[in-house]
Amino acid sequence: MWRYEKDKLPRWDASPRTATRIDGHLADPDNETNEEILERRLAREFEDPVNQFLFLIGQPDFRATDEQRRQLTFYVTLLFLRSEARKKASGHTQEVMRHAMNKFLANDLQVFNVSAKWSIDLLLSGKMQAGLFTQADVVKAAHKFILDADPTIEAKKSYVRLIEAAMESVDERLLTGQWDHLTTTPDKPFVISDAPVVTWQRNAGGFISHGGGFHRPDVEVFMPVSPTLCLHIQPSVPRTRPVARPSVDDINAAQASMSTRYCYTNVCSLSVDRVVQEWAGSAELGVKSFTVWHRNYDYAFYEIFMNGGKWTDPPRL
Repeated sequence: MWRYEKDKLPRWDASPRTATRIDGHLADPDNETNEEILERRLAREFEDPVNQFLFLIGQPDFRATDEQRRQLTFYVTLLFLRSEARKKASGHTQEVMRHAMNKFLANDLQVFNVSAKWSIDLLLSGKMQAGLFTQADVVKAAHKFILDADPTIEAKKSYVRLIEAAMESVDERLLTGQWDHLTTTPDKPFVISDAPVVTWQRNAGGFISHGGGFHRPDVEVFMPVSPTLCLHIQPSVPRTRPVARPSVDDINAAQASMSTRYCYTNVCSLSVDRVVQEWAGSAELGVKSFTVWHRNYDYAFYEIFMNGGKWTDPPRL
């Protein structure tokens, strides 16, 4: 396979399977044996079943069964989440969490209301032994919850929990969306990057914004299966405009934009290299895309503490 990298010439190098393997990628700070367990589960339950039919996609007589469609949905979801780019975005999540917590701590009324709610719950439970909760107790609990934690360790924990959750529940909007595939000729191949599942939203003027979430309006999802075949998925989300047929360069630009370092294909191509040089790393997850700063966090942790730790996504600003 030919490897493409920003500011370097294409070179014949390791395959994507080898080059994108990262030791410790799923390391769990809470359980050092969990990474091996997760890797075995991912291979046995999600990768091996799809590998039995993945390269049949695109053949005239292939029709995915309901079970194969479900398996492929898990596969696409987990392949997206397991990229180094997505893992790095977990640090952004922790940054947002701290921002939301600081907003809560700066609001004396919210802190007081939580202390009152916890005290009422304690009284009703009949388990009170050492007095009611004070505002100082709430502040102490908040610091223990996140502010006193090591952000690097918390980001690793958050990432592992994200993978575990994705293994348990299929993405229904992806599953029930419109699945199709795109083809190209061997002389104008698709590339696959170290972030192999990519997304975009195209606005009314045709401008493409890389990196929208699977559930955003008008989002499209792409995953190259081979140099001449690429999955094209339109999740079941609100759509405000017809979907334009993507070009090979569009898809390659998306692959490059969401890559951490490398893109691959089976030939040495000046046109592929030109796309990679222009777009490599430009969508940086958690910095330029897949950010959640657009939400209102004024009440985020207040609602968590008032509702027994249940998180709900804050409204958009």
